[in-house]
Amino acid sequence: MRHTIGGVGRRSAVAAVTAGIVAFTSFVPGSALAAPADPAAPSDVNAQVAWNLLYSENFADPINPGNAPWVRETYANPFDTIMDDSGQWYRNDYGPDWTTALTSFDTYRKEFPVGQNGWLTASLSARDWDKNGVIEAPPSITTQPQGGGNVAVLNVPDHTGGAILRPTNRLPSQYRIEYKLKTIDFGGKRNGSIEYGGRVNGYSTQGCKTQHPWGEGSNSPGWTGDASVPYCEWQDVRSGPYGYNGFHFLSIVDFANPAPRNNHFWHYRRKVLMDSFSQHPDRVGTGTGGRVCDSNTNQYYNYRDGNFNTVNMWISGLPNWNPGPGGLAGNSQWFMTSCSGGVAEQQLSSAAELQPELMPNEFYTFAIERDTTGYTLEASGNFARVGQKTLRFHRPFIVNNAPIWHYNSEPGEYDGRYNANLVQNDAYGSTTWPNQWPAGSAYPDYFVIGDLYTNVYEGSASLTDIRLYTPAPPTSTNLALNKPATADSQCAAVEAPAKAVNGSWTGGTSDKWCSLGGSKWLRVDLQSSQQVGRFVVRHSGAGGEKPAWNTRDFDLQVSTNGTTWSTVATVRGNTANVTTHTFTPVTARYVRLNVLAPTNDSDTAARIFELEAYAT
Repeated sequence: MRHTIGGVGRRSAVAAVTAGIVAFTSFVPGSALAAPADPAAPSDVNAQVAWNLLYSENFADPINPGNAPWVRETYANPFDTIMDDSGQWYRNDYGPDWTTALTSFDTYRKEFPVGQNGWLTASLSARDWDKNGVIEAPPSITTQPQGGGNVAVLNVPDHTGGAILRPTNRLPSQYRIEYKLKTIDFGGKRNGSIEYGGRVNGYSTQGCKTQHPWGEGSNSPGWTGDASVPYCEWQDVRSGPYGYNGFHFLSIVDFANPAPRNNHFWHYRRKVLMDSFSQHPDRVGTGTGGRVCDSNTNQYYNYRDGNFNTVNMWISGLPNWNPGPGGLAGNSQWFMTSCSGGVAEQQLSSAAELQPELMPNEFYTFAIERDTTGYTLEASGNFARVGQKTLRFHRPFIVNNAPIWHYNSEPGEYDGRYNANLVQNDAYGSTTWPNQWPAGSAYPDYFVIGDLYTNVYEGSASLTDIRLYTPAPPTSTNLALNKPATADSQCAAVEAPAKAVNGSWTGGTSDKWCSLGGSKWLRVDLQSSQQVGRFVVRHSGAGGEKPAWNTRDFDLQVSTNGTTWSTVATVRGNTANVTTHTFTPVTARYVRLNVLAPTNDSDTAARIFELEAYAT
């Protein structure tokens, strides 16, 4: 992440933002997506959409790389440069010395399938410094037990390596992708210090660590800009004015088969993203280092006064089509926070800060959704200064003539209005890359999780429960609607079990079933034997109450006689406002929700605004 602000000089206005409230945009199946109006806005940002779980990976089975070999990158096909070529931008800027720098080492790549039907791909990149066929510090993605479950561990022991998880195939046009981050060790402070564990900002203290050979443009201040200088004289990533570490929590990119590449390539390839930016104090210097939002007060504080473990929730806009000599291609950057009311602004602004010291006992959930109108970015967890919270921001594809870069996953979604040529006129050559966003183009979505930079970032992280959802067909009949409901207890006369099956969850805080009982359960009599294959549960946040009160741990059960019960869904650690649970359809007369942990904080009441049951 370079995090410089440039490109279009326009200010956007967001159509819908919910900080701490999950508000799903409406979904109409079969509807055609045309070029959005300006501004584009959801017709009803409070409409709820149910999700069908398409894939889920909890890493219960060990990751098996099989016989996947490390393959040397020959650059016979375009790779690892700014554009899809073999480095023309750098040659135009730095001249023939850059080619000498590039060929002073070998790059190796490795990929292998992960998960059910290989729906995920693990992609690794490493460097062979002395070109003897032996990788000195290979990155890895492995599994290990943690906290009663299993996690995937991404380990990158040297900043010139990379390790990511991505989908094997393109994402659907509408989707929700989410996962749980269990640990993170890619820089930032620990217990108030940037130096911990014998490292500096997450980096090993051994040897030099620079951006070579994919440095900032030759005219970037703070270094010579001379590609012929020794490796150690390029920009230092560990400290100094270029010192930073980081991690991509979740990004949506515009090309197929993403693999780790240099950071400047990625500045031209992302659509929307959530990442960390762990600057070294040298980089912050006497400035503010940017700003961080306190979402409890909606006031910013200076980055330098935080813990440097930021969560940035942002979009890529239009690029600077002609950066000028010694510059780099890159897109404008627009950041969303609660302090801006969710409006995407062209100023480095972090939405929150993680607390890595709490992990893995506590975790963070990251999710991105794409609907017919735009993207929604969501982060949940116990954030520094503000506590447990869900931050959620919706950004339409186009706002005030400022688009999300390459948002169109299908040709019919875009009319060509932002097409232009990327032009470089530099000391050693000039090149024009024409038609960077033409009419009729399509840029299907792919997500990326991990360390995707091959000239910066170093550390390790663990994660689990990667889930891909698609919108559920809305034609199914809610079998539980207005059926007889009973429960162990109720908090008040107006919060009876019937409120959870009345088809409404937006009628105020009493439009729910509530229980303070020692054992909390809600049972519905479907009044006849039915095929049941899906439940939708609308928790506290769906009804407008605190997301921290969303039901954390619960079981969903079915029965033919009301006495003998079978569990069809076991949910632990939930933080979402609306949960959908799909399973092989079974015959049932009765359905039951058993609450084991009612909230994500110390509150002891269970709150269910709606329990829905469907055949499929």
